[in-house]
Amino acid sequence: MWRQVLRDLGITAVLCVLERMLERVTLPGLHRLPGRIVASDPARIDDFTTLVGEALALYALVWIFGLTLYAIAYLSRRPLRPYAMTLVTGVVLALTFAGSVTEFITKG
Repeated sequence: MWRQVLRDLGITAVLCVLERMLERVTLPGLHRLPGRIVASDPARIDDFTTLVGEALALYALVWIFGLTLYAIAYLSRRPLRPYAMTLVTGVVLALTFAGSVTEFITKG
């Protein structure tokens, strides 16, 4: 089980960073909109640390659902399927990206 948890931690971390990078590449300027600025200093909005901070926030959101899945699996004494966490991560990231595309279309 611990091996599966470590695998899921790694896969979700990579997917969260890739989603943030995909958003910055395909939707240019979206991260500079006034409502989406996460950096306290607007001059640092294009920094790598801001990208990592956004990815960590998304990672935490994904793992709220992931820990719930692992808790249910533990309490029901049934093993979690190997693809369950990856599927949940994909759905959350797809919805996040779809929301970003919608915001880009309506604001741009």
